[in-house]
Amino acid sequence: MKKKVIRLPIFLDIFKEHPIPSFGLSSGNRRKSFFFTNPFHFSKFGAMNSTMPKIARFLKESTFRLLRIAGILVVIYISMVFYLALTERRNAFPRAIYHKEANEAIQGKAKPLTCTLEDGSILNGFTLGNENDPVMLYFPEADEDAAQFLAQVDSLPGTNIVAFNYRGSAQNKGTPSEDTFEKDARQIAECAAQVNGKFPQTLVGRGMGAISAINQHSNNKQIILIDPIFDIADAIHQKYGFLYPKFLIRTNFKVSIDKLKKAQNNTTVLFDKKQFEERTKAEYSKLEGAKFIVRNGESLQKVLILSQKRNLF
Repeated sequence: MKKKVIRLPIFLDIFKEHPIPSFGLSSGNRRKSFFFTNPFHFSKFGAMNSTMPKIARFLKESTFRLLRIAGILVVIYISMVFYLALTERRNAFPRAIYHKEANEAIQGKAKPLTCTLEDGSILNGFTLGNENDPVMLYFPEADEDAAQFLAQVDSLPGTNIVAFNYRGSAQNKGTPSEDTFEKDARQIAECAAQVNGKFPQTLVGRGMGAISAINQHSNNKQIILIDPIFDIADAIHQKYGFLYPKFLIRTNFKVSIDKLKKAQNNTTVLFDKKQFEERTKAEYSKLEGAKFIVRNGESLQKVLILSQKRNLF
């Protein structure tokens, strides 16, 4: 029996190489397809087809990861700002802790004083020196026990040093705030005047105590400012920077500009602690006629005596 040969239709078997049905290219056609196919077309549907989804997936995952990190940072930042807003009063008017060593150091030298405020609050304080000598009233930093200043100075010839701790500080009862701080400073000055019946000759203020020293200035001959702060809002902003923008700060306790101008010719700025040097320079620049002294390791007693002498000329 004669075998029947099945051939493809001519429009399918264009190279006439297939005596039997074929479902793929012949070896010759594969070679032709390989050499004549567009290389870009080959890579696009080959290597690029497998690479592009990976790149897209990587970019998508990276974007979501960055957005997630950014979201976490925003939440942390908002939480920090919210916390600082809630604790602003405590940061602006911190309480001084009772300093045991300083109080023990002035025992037998300083005499205890009390100042009764208009609302009945009692402030504890000290007087160090001859009560008939001119009074030097010291306004401490908000978180400083007044006994620390007296322990460092020990004594000043011809000067009676008077200092009181603020409301809520160093065993005093009460809560310090912007509403009470200015009123308390005025009444402290009145209590100091009762020591020898004369208004204090010299006002000294450290840190934010400088605000009280300048704002209470009237008939005083001398003002000495130690590492002064003139605006609590500025001090808070400098401390926390972008974490607590200044426009969010509500505390408005600052020096009176009129008092500052009147006091500057009788004022000496004392550069004490290195950590506050830049701040002290900035505040000193606001006092056109003021003098300045750099402590530079000298005793506090010595630089205060020098400050008193310089203010007399």
